[in-house]
Amino acid sequence: MAAFLPMIAIALIAPTILAAQPPPPRLDSRAVEHRIAEIRNRLERNAPATPEQKELASYVQRYLDDAGRALAAGRRFQAERLEDAADACRRPIDHLQRIATPNPVKPPGPKPPGDPEDHLRDVYFRLRLSDLFLQQIPSPAPARLLELARSFYQQAVKARQAGNRLAADEYTGAADDLTHALENLAQAALPDNQP
Repeated sequence: MAAFLPMIAIALIAPTILAAQPPPPRLDSRAVEHRIAEIRNRLERNAPATPEQKELASYVQRYLDDAGRALAAGRRFQAERLEDAADACRRPIDHLQRIATPNPVKPPGPKPPGDPEDHLRDVYFRLRLSDLFLQQIPSPAPARLLELARSFYQQAVKARQAGNRLAADEYTGAADDLTHALENLAQAALPDNQP
């Protein structure tokens, strides 16, 4: 029972702390335009090679185009979410290319904290949430992105069981990225009077 007391205290205090936090900074229109251009450039520099990568690239282009239209219409929040979704669809291309490259060099950057098994479990639960995200996206909802995310997750599990840590980490990252894409698309679908 004593072990639960700190958790109860945190549960009672956390809402107060969260309510006191300022909202995240919003990007100005020029920053969103710059980010859209940056994502397009990254996609061109790291051209998709396989049919699966090309399919993901088509989603990237679609959401970047949608972000540009939303920005032109003055819907900055929607533009930001669509731009984030486009980037989240682009990153799996990088993961898939590293898997296909013999002796790939892992890019610098933060590694997910903790045990890779924990990351895989987190992705499993985000995949479950993605069903809800998909329901919030207007038609035609990108059900294929959820199919790809699930496929990458299954490949991560198989690679982990086979002892191929690189492939497991890359497939886990690809699945995770697509769950974030779906979340951003669901947020972009919020009515204009929402944040």
